[in-house]
Amino acid sequence: MSEVSALQDLREVDIFTKQILGKKVLTDVDTLWQEEYDATNVPTGKKLPFRIYVINNGSTPGATPALGSPVKCAKLVKRLVDPGYPKNSLICNHKSKVTHRYQLVLIVEFENGTFDVITLPKNLSHRLQYNAATTKAFIDATVINAAGTPVLQKQNVTAPFESLIIVSTGANQYSSYEYNVTIPFTDFTPILRPCELEDPSLQSYILLKNFRYDVDVQDTLQISTSDTNSVWTTIVDLTVTEDIINKLGIDQDVIIQGTPEYTC
Repeated sequence: MSEVSALQDLREVDIFTKQILGKKVLTDVDTLWQEEYDATNVPTGKKLPFRIYVINNGSTPGATPALGSPVKCAKLVKRLVDPGYPKNSLICNHKSKVTHRYQLVLIVEFENGTFDVITLPKNLSHRLQYNAATTKAFIDATVINAAGTPVLQKQNVTAPFESLIIVSTGANQYSSYEYNVTIPFTDFTPILRPCELEDPSLQSYILLKNFRYDVDVQDTLQISTSDTNSVWTTIVDLTVTEDIINKLGIDQDVIIQGTPEYTC
C-alpha cells in the first residue's frame, strides 16, 4: 500500500542542465615553449623548450663582470591562472579556440646556497632592455625582440595548431603568458550535427588536468646588455605540460518523474 502511495506522490520535475554534445581531449600538451628557428633564422613552426638566461647571483652588468654563482636548481612552486581563464571562443561554427593565460613562480637555488624568487614573465627582458629593478632573467630575441616587444610563437606542423605569446602591459612590462590552441569541430567526439552547431546556447567548457613541469639547468653564458656591459647567466630550459579537455554543450530541459526534496 505504501508503494502505491509513493507512486501517487510522484510528479513531473523539470531539470535545467547542460547536455554535452561532443568532447575533445588533448593530452600531454606543452603550454610553455618557444618556436624553433633554423640556421638561416627562419621559424620552423616546431616547439622547443622555453629558454631563459638567469642572471647569476652576484653578477652585475659591467665591462668585466664577475661570474657570480650559477644556478644549481630551479623549482616551480606555483602557477597563477589569470581571472576568467582558460576561456573559449566558438568561431563561425567551424572551430573552437581555447585561450589560456597564466604566470609561473620559480624558486631558484644558486650554487652558493642562496635563493631567489623569479616570476615569469614579469622578471624577463631582452638583453638590451635590462632593468636592474625587475630583470632577473633574459630571453631569446625570437621571443622578445630588441625593442622589448613580444614575438608570436607558432606551432603549425601538427594539428591542432597552437600559438604562444607573452602579454605586454607597457614598455618592458609583461603580465602573463597567453597560450592558444584551435580545434576544428570535426575533431570532437561524437561529431556535432549542423543543427547542434546552430543552437544559440552552444557553449564550451574547458578543464585543465595533470599539470607537470620540467627544469633543465645547463651551462653558464656571458651576455652583452649594451655596447660596453655584459653579465654572467645560467641557461635554464623550462617545459610545462598538461591535459586540455574541451567539452561542447547546449542548454537542455530534462523531465523526470520524482519528488522534489524541498517543497513549500
